[in-house]
Parts: sequence; C-alpha cells; structure tokens
Amino acid sequence: LAAAAGYDRLSVTRRPRAEVLVLGDELLHRGVPHDGRIRDALGPMVEPWLAGLGADVLVTRRLGDDAEALHEAVATTTADLVVTTGGTARGPVDHLRPTLTRVGARLLIEGVRVRPGHPMLLAQLPGRGDGIDGPGGPYLVGLPGNPLAALSGLVTLAAPLIRTLGDQAAEHTPFASLADEVHGHPRDTRLVPVAYSPAKSSARPLHYNGPAMLRGIATATALAVVPPGGVPSGAEVRVLPLPWFTW
Repeated sequence: LAAAAGYDRLSVTRRPRAEVLVLGDELLHRGVPHDGRIRDALGPMVEPWLAGLGADVLVTRRLGDDAEALHEAVATTTADLVVTTGGTARGPVDHLRPTLTRVGARLLIEGVRVRPGHPMLLAQLPGRGDGIDGPGGPYLVGLPGNPLAALSGLVTLAAPLIRTLGDQAAEHTPFASLADEVHGHPRDTRLVPVAYSPAKSSARPLHYNGPAMLRGIATATALAVVPPGGVPSGAEVRVLPLPWFTW
C-alpha cells in the first residue's frame, strides 16, 4: 500500500526486545514439588504474555538467588526491557533493589498501592545509546513472585510500557457491572480476576483470587479494579482485559 501510494521510505518502530529473569532458589523447573520447594509457575507464563503484548522475548533465564548472576544479567542486557519475577521484597535473599542501586538505575515506581502486587517496581537502567528509546537506558519491571501479584504488575506496569515503546495505541479499558459484591482492601485498590462479558458489559468475580493462586487466573479474562473498601453487587468498575482476551 505504501509503495502504491508512491512512498520510498517509511519510519517504523520495531517491537521492543525483552529479557525475562526468574529469581528464587525455592523454584523447581521440572518434576513434582518436594522438600519445601515449589514449581516455577511464572517462567512458562511471562514469556508468552510479553509476546502477546507486543514484545520480542530474547531469552528466559533462571538465576535463583544469586546476587552476582543477577548483577551480571542486568548490567550486560541487550534488551530494551528486562522483566524479573520474585525478589521485589526486602528479605535477605531479595537482591533486586541492591542490584539496581549497584548498576546506577533510576527507580521510577517503587511499590504501588494495589493488592495483590504492591511490591512491584519500575526502573530505568543506565543509558547505552542504542535502544529504541534513544539515549535512554533499558527499563526493568520487577514483578512479585506470587502468580496473581505478578499478573497485576504485568497488566499495570509492563503492558503500558510495552505499548509505549512499540508505539502502539493505548489500550481500551472499559467499565462493567459486577455480578456480585467484592470486598476491598481497607486502604489499597484490589485487582480481582473476573469473567468479563463485553456484550453484557458485565463481569463475574471469580473465586481463588489470593496472590499465590493460579486457579482464578486460569479462568479469568480480565481484572476488575476494586477501590478501597470494596463495592456492592451491580457496581460499575473498570476492567483490565488480560493478554489472552480477544474482543
């Protein structure tokens, strides 16, 4: 179409390149959970999520709780966006924040008043001069280690960032009527898995919506944005469609 219209050159924006770093010695990557260790549920999910949002994922690396390996990975990344899972808290083996300080990163978002997912963070690494954002450095999105908490960070931090880096239009976030009452957090916003029906402009809250639970995510098509204190049945709330949802 461009050639037919007589254009010889086009300015384009390539898809942002992403790298996934899975953190945590407690994670198993094959077999049945045992001896207090659990299967990694995020490693298999985050890469296709990012691809669905419009990123080209270069690699998924599993680093455990190795501070030096994390520093090497962050300091030498060739991606436009690094996404980490786990390590966003402030425990003795949570090395993400010390690593960001060590490499001279600038924290843009340091925790969000949302449940689940409040320890999520967004940082910009020192500039390389060769990224799609010009002289600015790559970005790093730190997702919490619990699956639903990580999904909250993916939808609210990673997705808008990928759309911006890829020069995509802002996502439409509709309102829907809740089929049931939803209890809220006393102070923070809650993101609750729902089955969303665009035809009816309605959303049915799903059970199993704790931060570590996968069952609610598996059957959800969106997250309902529930204000502090909760909302009654029939209330209109904003819904955030999940990456696999199609209009």
